[in-house]
Amino acid sequence: MTDPKGRSGFDLGRSLEYFQNIVKESGPAASASYTLVASVLIFTLLGWYIDSSRGTKPIGILVGLGIGLISGFYHLAKTIWIRKR
Repeated sequence: MTDPKGRSGFDLGRSLEYFQNIVKESGPAASASYTLVASVLIFTLLGWYIDSSRGTKPIGILVGLGIGLISGFYHLAKTIWIRKR
């Protein structure tokens, strides 16, 4: 894996270790972004369901979208603020 006398100076072992560290450190941010997407989808679909059952067309979807965005961005911000400490 290591090419000590190679012309390129490329060390595959070190590169893979660096990539592994990057993936480990990006885990919380990836989780928070998935939570953002999931909360927007879930609350929007819940608002759509409420709209279709009660006949209040755009209000439920808009409220669901707003709640999903607020909760998703809250979780994302909380993850970022914890990582800065």
